[in-house]
Amino acid sequence: MLAIDDPSGLTADDWQIESDTRQSAPYHQVMFTATVPENVPYARPYFFRSSVKENHFQWREPMWIHRPTRPASLRVTATMEVLGVPVMLMRDVKTREADLPYGFVMRKLQVMPAVAVNVVPAQRIVIPQEGGSLFTVDTEVINNVAGGTQGLLQLGLPEGWTADPAGYDLSFAQAGERHTFSFDVAVPTLLASEEYEVRAIAQIGDARISGGYQVIRNRDMETRYLFRDATTLVSGLNVEVAAGLNVGYVMGVGDEVPSGIEQLGAHVTLLQEADLASGDLDSYDVIMVGTRAYAVRQDLLTYNRRLMDYAHAGGNLIVLYQTQEFVPEQMAPISARLPRGAEEVSEEDAPVTILAPDHPVITVPNAITAADFDGWVEQHGSKFFTEWDEAYSALIETHDTGQDPQRGAFLTAEYGQGHYTYCALAFHRQLPYAVAGAYRLFANLLSL
Repeated sequence: MLAIDDPSGLTADDWQIESDTRQSAPYHQVMFTATVPENVPYARPYFFRSSVKENHFQWREPMWIHRPTRPASLRVTATMEVLGVPVMLMRDVKTREADLPYGFVMRKLQVMPAVAVNVVPAQRIVIPQEGGSLFTVDTEVINNVAGGTQGLLQLGLPEGWTADPAGYDLSFAQAGERHTFSFDVAVPTLLASEEYEVRAIAQIGDARISGGYQVIRNRDMETRYLFRDATTLVSGLNVEVAAGLNVGYVMGVGDEVPSGIEQLGAHVTLLQEADLASGDLDSYDVIMVGTRAYAVRQDLLTYNRRLMDYAHAGGNLIVLYQTQEFVPEQMAPISARLPRGAEEVSEEDAPVTILAPDHPVITVPNAITAADFDGWVEQHGSKFFTEWDEAYSALIETHDTGQDPQRGAFLTAEYGQGHYTYCALAFHRQLPYAVAGAYRLFANLLSL
């Protein structure tokens, strides 16, 4: 006998499952037809935490505790008797998906929302202005309904705030379509340091949808979906930064640092291979090499000498944390060592000592103190230099409990007419969570 059921507890009646048995020796084939009920759980993990600042996960569906993931939305059970012994075989229901150019793959059947709404960034800072502030909220709407969808997209704002435009009409013709929309949000008053919520809401018929997901897909693994509310938490931050900065950013494995740079009021250009090969690098006030870029960007290795020449001619070249693929003896203008076993400081509340309190990175335009390292999330940094030339200035010292003091996390040096900085501090973790002290220090680094 073949039967199909929902492992979360919904019944065949909830799914309106109908079956049609077909005999074709030596096979026993059953065709099932199912209608997805409105209250079926989505394909989200059964565990969650509301923020990276929480140090443990909670259970959304305790029934799946100790399993690596929740099962597929439906499973099929074959019950038979072999030589008088009852045997039961259970399998997840799977779907066949195209994965070109590799052919087709079988994925677990998962239930997703008919429409999803995503907002970026999840948290942001706004520099308060006396006459009011203006910032942009970017939204993405994904349609999963095969027959198309119509609706309206608007923002839910704090009292007195306004959005331009007030809303967008939504019109999708097929499943898989996605559109992006931008709202200019005006804050008429001086923005405080507290958090304000801006929420994107899609009105689809009688349903108000204010949530979305990120797809994590790998050819050899099951697809996973990270769900989150369609909100941006906005907070005012009194931070100064050099005006009119033009920043070139060499993206590595992917991070939200460019968004953080833009929130400080600077213009950001993601540098591609052609830019590194023959672009006008001198047009940038700052060039920043993103996290682990030397591990994934062959073009960066090929044209690294142009970045050194840029710094020597007066540029501000900043290299964020790298792994051992970055060999500073060969790839930095001033020698240092970054071995495979380079240290990190993983305690987010680890003590920090300012070693060069009079250095411009520490004093201009924001006066940095050890208190600016309070409230950091996940870690202070990773992959510190272990040795370096005396031309470098070590700016801070920090360490985990029981660890020797580490001074290789943040080093800067004058190079020719410009500056070269290696900064292994975890800005890629702090900026997405609007950590105030990290933004203040980051602004100084950009302004050097």
